[in-house]
Amino acid sequence: MAKGLKSKIMPTVGIAAGAIGSGFVTKFIPVQNDKIKAAAPLVLGFLLMGKKGIIGDIGAGMVAGGAIALGQSFGIGAIESPVMDLDEFDTLEVEGVDEDVVSGEGDEFPEEEM
Repeated sequence: MAKGLKSKIMPTVGIAAGAIGSGFVTKFIPVQNDKIKAAAPLVLGFLLMGKKGIIGDIGAGMVAGGAIALGQSFGIGAIESPVMDLDEFDTLEVEGVDEDVVSGEGDEFPEEEM
């Protein structure tokens, strides 16, 4: 069991290192265009993927990280954070409740100071 687990951990570590490393690669590129910066880890990752062992896994991670960055540079919404800001909600209407929950109007209990 341990041998099988080890054979899966090392490629996973390599892919994760490559994905994280793709962000560092883009910091060293002196180009202002976000699309070109995002494509650089893709190219480097493709070159490294041809190697065997952990280097090939790092290349695969760089391709994945670069692909995410490239998608974000084109504004693909599926890659952006799906969590909405709470500021986007003006009011929440619940049937049977007449008070304004957000502003605190209609509170029956006074706020205690600590």
